[in-house]
Amino acid sequence: MLDPQLQRQVEDSLRQAFRFARIRDFAGTDPYDGLLSPHARLLRGRRARQAWVQAHKRSGQWLRDLTDVPPVRMTKGMALFAHAAVLDGQDDLAGSLVSRIIGEHGAGPWGYEFDVQTRWAFYPAGSPNVVATTFALRAFRATGRLEEASPAVAEWLEGQFLDGYFRYTTTSDRLVHNGSLLAAESLAMLGGDRAMIQAAVDRTVAAQAADGSWPYGEGPGLEWIDSFHTIYNLDSLWALREAGFETGEVLERGLRFWADHCLDGAGIPLYYADAERPSQDVHNVATTVGFMARAAERGWSIPDPQPAVRHLLALQGDDGGFRSSGTGLPHMRWNQGHATLALAGWGNSNEPADS
Repeated sequence: MLDPQLQRQVEDSLRQAFRFARIRDFAGTDPYDGLLSPHARLLRGRRARQAWVQAHKRSGQWLRDLTDVPPVRMTKGMALFAHAAVLDGQDDLAGSLVSRIIGEHGAGPWGYEFDVQTRWAFYPAGSPNVVATTFALRAFRATGRLEEASPAVAEWLEGQFLDGYFRYTTTSDRLVHNGSLLAAESLAMLGGDRAMIQAAVDRTVAAQAADGSWPYGEGPGLEWIDSFHTIYNLDSLWALREAGFETGEVLERGLRFWADHCLDGAGIPLYYADAERPSQDVHNVATTVGFMARAAERGWSIPDPQPAVRHLLALQGDDGGFRSSGTGLPHMRWNQGHATLALAGWGNSNEPADS
């Protein structure tokens, strides 16, 4: 679906993206790494932590240098690069990254390497969450090593089940739809409790609006609708349908909503549904580009992917790093990992689309 010149540009960009990450040993900054600072332990309360994290998210390297935030190599980041390496035919690299995940962070379940404070939850470094766990499992499966995941992963996931959905973390009972579905997808990979999985699917199916959209979650403060979390929902629901779970017609309605409301008239990704300006967030743009590759493999009708691909390529610097602005940081997980996986999706891999 890409013209030959753009295909060559994608392949060159992919080589540069891998090189950028390998030179830095897959470690770097992250938008939410502010609480890695040793000074952050002095903060008290949610609002203080939120302000600290947002200050680091919006600032460049200078604030991280000032507050002694070190580079971080993340489980999820290594999983993204491992999966991309499989798609690109770099099996040795993929295998070494999975082995490194096990060696550095165990066989699961997995979390983030820093404390996280969001508007709806706080969870400490190392505490499991469904996003890090699912992306790790996808990488394990892509490398043929799913059996190396600890039995504790399925046990933890089943323990996250509450009132018909899966919790995102152990520290919050808020229903986040993409988190619940990612947990359901993970548990299905591991052969877990099918009744729990179907119940979680049913909960999110019932939450779909008439226009095909989903809010990020349920309850005050979680009402927004954005592109990449919509894509997370669609990917997990597709994987779950392929695994034999009943999803109704939500995929078709959700795909139509996404195509109509999460791309602008020129086919450039938006961040929030019906936003006025194209997205400059690398993670969001890359998630769109990778999703379009998977959707094409699934036989889904999608808009022309080339404008979105070109938009992603324009966010890559001469050093191979992806930045959301000219002065932004090339965050290793949020930017580089997702962009690398997205570009690898447009290669010639024969890997099954469900991965």
